[in-house]
Amino acid sequence: MKIFQIKKSIASLIILSILSCSSVKTATVSGKVSAIQKGKDGYTATIENTKGRIYFGTISIPNLSNPQLFKQVEIGDTITVKGELWKMGKEKQITVREILELKQKNIAEAKITGTVQSVEKGKDGYTAKIKTNEGAIYFAVISIPNLGTPGKFREFKTGEKVTLFGEIWKMGDDNRITVRKILD
Repeated sequence: MKIFQIKKSIASLIILSILSCSSVKTATVSGKVSAIQKGKDGYTATIENTKGRIYFGTISIPNLSNPQLFKQVEIGDTITVKGELWKMGKEKQITVREILELKQKNIAEAKITGTVQSVEKGKDGYTAKIKTNEGAIYFAVISIPNLGTPGKFREFKTGEKVTLFGEIWKMGDDNRITVRKILD
């Protein structure tokens, strides 16, 4: 009798694991972030696609295929993610393995050309102080995660002429640019 119960339990576990594995599939989800719930290793973004479907995307460093590509999103951003799609009750969940695209709301993009005044090393790259041809000062954040791949990364030296493209923003009174492309 005891052996029969053990065999029955093992058979049940095998069937359950087959069924649970078959309900998980890889998918790509795109949409606008309508809410963010902070978590231990990251956050869950509520993503609403153009058809009004809601997905709950768990975005955390341990879940990403490349942890260096972790990005923080804000409400109103548009995001495209890839990962395992599954359901919890009626809610559609996606365990995000890759952030394919992130378009931040109200971020101005621009190209600047100027001369490197100084370079300060950072954790993932460096910040270069750039004086543009018009005399404006920008602090350019240059890193592999922001550029997308190591092949696009380049270190500048003081006095070097550069042309950069990225998002312009302010920190206090300082002009900043998160560099997405090195153009020269």
